Amino acid sequence: MDIENLERLIRGRRSIRQWKKDEVPDELLKKAVELATWAPNGGNYQGWRFIIVKSKETVEKLANAVQSVADRIASWPEAISWQEDVKRYQKNASFFRNAPACIGVFASEYQSPMDRVLVARESFDPEAREILGFRRSAPTAIQSAAAAITTMLLVFHGMGLGAVWLVSPIQAKKEVEAILKVPPSMNLICLAAVGYPAESPRRDRKPVEEVMEFDY
Repeated sequence: MDIENLERLIRGRRSIRQWKKDEVPDELLKKAVELATWAPNGGNYQGWRFIIVKSKETVEKLANAVQSVADRIASWPEAISWQEDVKRYQKNASFFRNAPACIGVFASEYQSPMDRVLVARESFDPEAREILGFRRSAPTAIQSAAAAITTMLLVFHGMGLGAVWLVSPIQAKKEVEAILKVPPSMNLICLAAVGYPAESPRRDRKPVEEVMEFDY
């Protein structure tokens, strides 16, 4: 693929939140996950796991679990300070219940050799504790899974499908993991909802000059 086609693919992808009712073929879902596993990952540990959900009943359970937690948070008195934003979030928390398919993305913990050294020293060495805190602020497992998810979304777009990266399900982590029978060694990173798009959103990006600088 030349850079022009790659640029067109990247610039054309959008988060899709409305889908046609058409079923997504298993082979397309499998291919997207397969290509996602070629994303860069820390230490090549490949600690990710993908659960493809096509059962309407299970998608509904996932959506209900996420909505339940969103409703509970919105009911707390502290939510009054951000009432308008909270209500909007609450209203949209489970829109993915209409998706033809959802993919649960999970990852096991990863500990590099450097992490092991730091963990061994953190109880008595302030510097080791500080450095370990730096590393924990952006865990390798999260970065690796994020790379895989990004790849998967681009593949879906290239297939003519529309997907959205769902972070809100993390608030119902316990419930989602129970519904999908995830082993204790795996942690929910996100859900991705996918189907044939029934919308064409247009959202621009900030000019690159606003988010980039050179340090010569």
